[in-house]
Amino acid sequence: MDEENRILDLDREWNEAYSRLDCAALDRIIADDWVCIDGAGMVITKSELLTRVASSASFVDPYKFDEITLRIFGEVAILTGRLSGQMQESDGINDINQRYMRVYAKRNGRWQAVATQVTKVKETVLR
Repeated sequence: MDEENRILDLDREWNEAYSRLDCAALDRIIADDWVCIDGAGMVITKSELLTRVASSASFVDPYKFDEITLRIFGEVAILTGRLSGQMQESDGINDINQRYMRVYAKRNGRWQAVATQVTKVKETVLR
């Protein structure tokens, strides 16, 4: 399997684990020194993300991860994508529409996520 497919498979695992609230899989995929800027602009660590996921709301079908692009620069890869759909939260069902960027690094022969940024997509009104 080539490097591109390895990274795309790993990212697909992340997306599936996230939607299933599978902290064990996310723990394996995400490096211990991972850092994220979330959709609210907060900087969070791996342990903070895993805590959020463990107590998180669940996705409501249909939801999708799409518009995925990947660029590889030697031992570093940058992946961008989009998540859209709905989530069941304590205050009801809410729309989710965001773009994300994940940075993967190959360390000791193994790809892991080392950084992420999430941006909420605002709905635009055409006039």
